[in-house]
Amino acid sequence: MATKKTAKKATKKTAPKASTKAAPKKPVKKASPKTATLKATTPVEKPEIVKQEKTTTTKTVPLRRPYLILIVVIILLGAALYYFRGLFVAAVVNGQPISRLAVVQQAEKQSGKQTLDTLVRDALIEQEAKKENVTVSDKEVNDEIATLQGNLKKQGQSLDQVLSTQGMTLNDLRNLIRLDKLVQKMVGKNITVSDKEVTDYINQNKSSLPSTDEATLKKQVKAQLVQQKTNAAVQTWLANLQQKANILYFVQY
Repeated sequence: MATKKTAKKATKKTAPKASTKAAPKKPVKKASPKTATLKATTPVEKPEIVKQEKTTTTKTVPLRRPYLILIVVIILLGAALYYFRGLFVAAVVNGQPISRLAVVQQAEKQSGKQTLDTLVRDALIEQEAKKENVTVSDKEVNDEIATLQGNLKKQGQSLDQVLSTQGMTLNDLRNLIRLDKLVQKMVGKNITVSDKEVTDYINQNKSSLPSTDEATLKKQVKAQLVQQKTNAAVQTWLANLQQKANILYFVQY
């Protein structure tokens, strides 16, 4: 009996000792103080850096872009006004500007109707030539200019001098020649002059005709009569075109 009691007492005394020894073995995987501090500080520092970058970008971009755009617009506007100043100001007299609009208004008073009629006529010729598929090549225009230069040279003049006195450029002359040839091809193709008409004209105007051989005189007279008939036919042709055309005038002179 004594041994049973002693055995019970021994087991009671040894049991708590076993539990106290096993307890310290469990927290082996516990993190060290250094890694614990790293894990604690790392996620806190990153958001602060991101916030700082975001705040700097949102502050700088909206403030700088409008100023840069404004500066570029001002520079471009100033350059455009200087380069195209002739569109607004025709001249400056002792600091007083004369506007381009004033020049246009004065020119319209003097020859506005004539200029508009010419532009309407040219448009009608171009449209009719396109309809009839009639064209004039650059060679035809250049040949006509070369003939004109030769005739002026014989008279001691140059083409540039004549164009300058007429207030025209070479491009203006080229356009006139092209339009004239278009009309001749459309209207002049039906113009004919007989030998009898040439002889009758020579007999009626002997006193005013130049003295030259008969063949040359007939050739000159025939060309002159062809031109007269062509001019009359062109006037009638243009009048008919204008009557048939739908022309809306928004300015009356």
